[in-house]
Amino acid sequence: MPSIVVAARVPPYVHARLTERAAERGTSLAAVAAEALAAAVGDREDLGPRTDGPLVAAVLRALGGVDADDPCAQVQRELCLLLARIVDRREPGYLAAIRPLGKALDNALPARTDPLLGALFSGLL
Repeated sequence: MPSIVVAARVPPYVHARLTERAAERGTSLAAVAAEALAAAVGDREDLGPRTDGPLVAAVLRALGGVDADDPCAQVQRELCLLLARIVDRREPGYLAAIRPLGKALDNALPARTDPLLGALFSGLL
């Protein structure tokens, strides 16, 4: 794919961070900067399908027995999954979603029985 040269001025701390990332990845500064710019202006559809991570898997296991006939329980389940996906994917505001996720899980499951879920939460809080 052909590329176009882009000139940009960045503060020294941004340049230092980009240089560090390039060294960590063993690639050029230009490649890291191009990747950062493409991610900043790219459409979500261009990023490909997003997969669920370990927190979502643990929430699904914990809420596997939610009553399918209870609309309130289903709303709590979907809320928990939405918040877990935000946290898992590190979407904007993910840190603010951790506490509401814990409260939603407490409402859905008064006793957290999944040890993996507890371990994941202890690492997040």
